[in-house]
Amino acid sequence: MKKIVIILLTSSLILLTNVGVAADYQTKIKRLEAGFASLQQQINDLRKDMGSDVSEENALRLANLEAYAVQLNEVLSEVQEKIEENKSEVARITTEQSNKPNIGIYGTITAGKVNGQDSIIDGQSFELIVSGQPHKRISYFTELEFERAAAVGTSRGGEVLVEQAYTDIQLTSWMNFRGGILLVPFGNIERDHFAPIREVVSQPLTSYAIAPAAWSENGFGINGRFNLSDSWIADYQAYVIAGLDDNITTTGMRRARQGFGLDNNNSKAFAGKLVLQNTSGFNVGLSYYSGAYNDSGTKDITGFNIDFDYKRDWFEILGEYTDMDIEQETGADTHLDGYYLRNIVSINGLLPENFLGADFPHARLSFVTQYDEATIENFFDSSIADNYERRITLGLRLQPTSSVMLNINYEDANARGPDRILRGNDELWIFSLGYVF
Repeated sequence: MKKIVIILLTSSLILLTNVGVAADYQTKIKRLEAGFASLQQQINDLRKDMGSDVSEENALRLANLEAYAVQLNEVLSEVQEKIEENKSEVARITTEQSNKPNIGIYGTITAGKVNGQDSIIDGQSFELIVSGQPHKRISYFTELEFERAAAVGTSRGGEVLVEQAYTDIQLTSWMNFRGGILLVPFGNIERDHFAPIREVVSQPLTSYAIAPAAWSENGFGINGRFNLSDSWIADYQAYVIAGLDDNITTTGMRRARQGFGLDNNNSKAFAGKLVLQNTSGFNVGLSYYSGAYNDSGTKDITGFNIDFDYKRDWFEILGEYTDMDIEQETGADTHLDGYYLRNIVSINGLLPENFLGADFPHARLSFVTQYDEATIENFFDSSIADNYERRITLGLRLQPTSSVMLNINYEDANARGPDRILRGNDELWIFSLGYVF
């Protein structure tokens, strides 16, 4: 009789344990399975102990208990079937969601005043980003730029440009094959290509005139990342592209970017970048470019860039150095080089709670300083001085959230040489509103 009571108590506990809605259904099933196995074993043991010496009342109770065990097993089977159905439905919905494209936007509007000139409000750019992963090994990314309100074909000007549009096919865990319209991996494009992310309003001279941060090309290649150690990660890109042409001026190489689908020679260029990332917050990137630029394909442009970034709590310092050598038909090679250093000191949570602080608890105010310079040799006439420009930028940057950026910059530029690279000898105040959604 005592054993019968124990069995009844055990079965009741099993039911009480599993009636509620459990967060972990697999755990619930395992508990039911264990409870059922224990109950069945106890019934078998009790039947052996009782043997033939069993009253009619106990025999009836034992039969009812066995019937209850069978019913419990049927309930367990139904629960397992329901969970499998739910898992299939979740997998179907997840697959549908992952196949849908993701849409993002970012943009910048500025207001600036150069000494001796009228102030200008400029809707610099609005960018539409579409990306997705229709297959576990296939993904795509598209960046469409509407520059200066993009009133294309009218007197108001503007430009619509596909800056990136490529497809990745994953070959291994550390390598993808990529093809399409690519952002050339040269220089600190991770920070200087996307205007709202850049801590200063104007592009550094290196990424404006020498190796433009907005440099897109048709091409193919590989990219990926892998662990070097517990504290180092390597990220790489290597592409074959059409490359720059001979439309190089004494103010830089912006015009040497060729139109999509065009190539002025039969040679293709190579561009690649390796980034080493450390868990301490230090990153260093090495970029290389090489390609023939003249119509006959006999003279090359060779470029090298090193960039770095170190971030620690409230302080960050980053910069880059760029060097470009251009072979000439006669005489020495033409040399273009430049660098910048940028410092950022940030304060978090500075807004009072009674003034926007409750809605923007993670607001950040940053003090930004930057020094940059560029030198472009005058290859048309060696008797004329080289073009040189340096610039000092002081700025404040307020981020109510990580998606919205307000900047105000003061720029002091000084130049020498016959042609100004960007500002010349000017002072500029400039304000910007940037956003990334």
